[in-house]
Amino acid sequence: MQPDLKSLLGKQTKGLSVNSVSRLKQQWEAEYDQWRKHDLSKRRYVYI
Repeated sequence: MQPDLKSLLGKQTKGLSVNSVSRLKQQWEAEYDQWRKHDLSKRRYVYI
């Protein structure tokens, strides 16, 4: 497993299969796409 993934998921990821990593990646991409499309126009934010 690549060092970046270990730092992201923790040491307990030893032995994580390629299929599991692929499924996680697909899920994260879907969550990110959903988050990116979230409408923030009706929210008020403080700019500093």
